[in-house]
Amino acid sequence: MEMFRQPCSVVVFCPTTMSAIASFIKLPKSALEGLRNAAASGTDHDYLSVNGREVAEYRWSGYVLATLLPYLEEKHQIDLMKSEYDELAAFLTNTTGATHFIFTPGQRSAFLNRLEPRAFSEAEMRQYFNEFNATNEQEIGRAMLDGVNALRESLGQIEDTSIVVFSIS
Repeated sequence: MEMFRQPCSVVVFCPTTMSAIASFIKLPKSALEGLRNAAASGTDHDYLSVNGREVAEYRWSGYVLATLLPYLEEKHQIDLMKSEYDELAAFLTNTTGATHFIFTPGQRSAFLNRLEPRAFSEAEMRQYFNEFNATNEQEIGRAMLDGVNALRESLGQIEDTSIVVFSIS
């Protein structure tokens, strides 16, 4: 995914530059049209605060997750970047300027058990991140592994009647 290969992904640990925040908001499927309308009017954050619930926390820069997602797809065939809500995710991304993906019950069923942190190597993830971003971050494997935990935690909260709106802003 070329959209993730940008210089800002290597500024994760630079104290003088801004970082990105990742959020995982569980929302009832019935609230998705309201989210679209809220995003169109610029009130999506308020709408998510009222109608959704944060289901995972990630303490590192969200830019790390922008590398973790293609890693999971490429190396483990875990594709969290595509779902039946791709059109809405693209609309949210284009409207708000923040990257959005929508995690679904189908993804929970397909990938939750495959996101077991013990199945991932910090060293391998560090190497992937550094090659992907043309950098040399020594502690990035831990951040990537924490990302696996956050993704697993968020998928685990999805029910048949809900989704998780994942954003990097």
